[in-house]
Amino acid sequence: MGIHNLERMFQPESVAVIGANERKESIGAALMRNLIQGKYPGKIYPVNVEGEKMWGRQVFRSVADIQEPVDLAIIATPIDTVPQLVRECGQIQAGGAVLISAGGKEIGGKGKEIETAIRREAETFGLRLIGPNCMGITCSQSALNASFASQMPHPGKTAFISQSGSMYTSILDISLREKIGFSYFVSLGSMLDVDFGDVIDYLGGVTDVSSILIYIEDLSRHRTFMSAARSVSRVKPIIAMKAGKTRPGISSTASLTGAMTSEDAIYDAAFKRAGIVRVKTFEELFDCAELLSKQPRVVETDLAIITNAGGPGVLAADSLADYGGIAAVLSQETLAKLDAVLPPYRTRTNPIDILGNATPERYRQVVEICMNAPEIKGILVILAPNSLNDPSEVAKALTEVLKGKNFPVFTTWMGGPSVEVGREIFNHAGIPTFDTPERAVRAFMDVHRYSKNLEMIEQIPRKLPINLKFDTPKAQSLIDGELERDNPLLTEVASKDLLSAYGIPVNPTRVAATAKEAWREAQAVGLPVVLKIHSQDISHKSEVAGVQLDLKNEFEVYGAFQMIME
Repeated sequence: MGIHNLERMFQPESVAVIGANERKESIGAALMRNLIQGKYPGKIYPVNVEGEKMWGRQVFRSVADIQEPVDLAIIATPIDTVPQLVRECGQIQAGGAVLISAGGKEIGGKGKEIETAIRREAETFGLRLIGPNCMGITCSQSALNASFASQMPHPGKTAFISQSGSMYTSILDISLREKIGFSYFVSLGSMLDVDFGDVIDYLGGVTDVSSILIYIEDLSRHRTFMSAARSVSRVKPIIAMKAGKTRPGISSTASLTGAMTSEDAIYDAAFKRAGIVRVKTFEELFDCAELLSKQPRVVETDLAIITNAGGPGVLAADSLADYGGIAAVLSQETLAKLDAVLPPYRTRTNPIDILGNATPERYRQVVEICMNAPEIKGILVILAPNSLNDPSEVAKALTEVLKGKNFPVFTTWMGGPSVEVGREIFNHAGIPTFDTPERAVRAFMDVHRYSKNLEMIEQIPRKLPINLKFDTPKAQSLIDGELERDNPLLTEVASKDLLSAYGIPVNPTRVAATAKEAWREAQAVGLPVVLKIHSQDISHKSEVAGVQLDLKNEFEVYGAFQMIME
């Protein structure tokens, strides 16, 4: 159903809380408290079959009793009651419902039956659903906290979409500490209806979102997701963390969402093709959030590294090189300006070592010089604490010089308690700050990858030959032959033969029965090569270590063959 009625859910003029109550530790009470304390300006209708008045408001025994338009319903009742409640919401023409209730497909057959009934009722009335088994949603613009998370995020222009409730609350909690603003928090849960593709499509069209973070455990409608992501990523960065890469992770994901994940390599390729930047860890996801929310986009990587200690500067430079970035080459004009403010016994290179006795004024002067140097596209400022500097005073000096500047500058204040005040100063000023140079550089390069991905999705595919050749008899023969087998699953070789018969280019693929044959064929097609197990009974080759990549010589090919056969 795409973005149909999502506007009514995220910008509602009225909200019905089904299962509302005043019991301190209950979800129904938390939902009411969050709406009221968050100063939601619309109408709030508590619904409970037993109550008459709570939270200073009239209580309705059913949504039908409200007799006023309801844009959004939040349902926090046992899941076996939800099909009937969804029907009632549809009958009053509500826009959508957030299903907090857990106990759906993640518990097995009975839960799947209930979800089927819920979906049937929703489809009958065109009612949109978020959930079940979700935390809820928040929207800063509409002052809507339709969740049982404890607080609203600081206002900002980053959106976070999560399949996991714990990731939702964890990112929210850290964002409050780091003063990172978010415009939307969306917990999708089991994605009975609204999924990643729908929300990304919606967020792509709203002005209060400039970047999107997503935490994925499984995708349901892959085509919808790819279409939405590919379209939106052209104008708004999308950073994704995909869980369930290993066998234990896949099994855990299934127990939480009731879904089994696909091979991880497929997601890698799909994300890249859609212009999405994939990160590997929670820390990396949050670091990207900090950089995206506080800095302009990184287009070029010519980075200046300013440091008061040699070691951290070297770590930053090494990390930059590892991620494929470039340290800015300082011009003679820039070097001359630096010579005027720095001691003569320094090294005239980038990283720019401003020495351990660097004062706040020296930091300020060097940052200003680098910001005005045309060869520098971004600045990392590092401080290692010592008895000669005051980290908080340096932070104050830098916030003054960086105020209102649209230039990528981020900081690393290394250490513990002695630098905490400085970090707080940066957080309040909206300047990204990290505790290690490696984390800072990684986030910088992750955001830069978005720009590189944009280049790829904007490439025009090469033209196919005008006269395509189809070998229909060969294709039919291949299909007929495979259908006669007990297992009609095509091998990789047969699959590529079929594609070739329809004029679709494929990479050369050979079959080898021995290590000697494998080396001979590798020489014939050209190195490096990939070895895969050739078996009609094994479809997920990577799960049995049946794929060996980037084999560059005879020793590696022989070794890979033996490893696969074992």
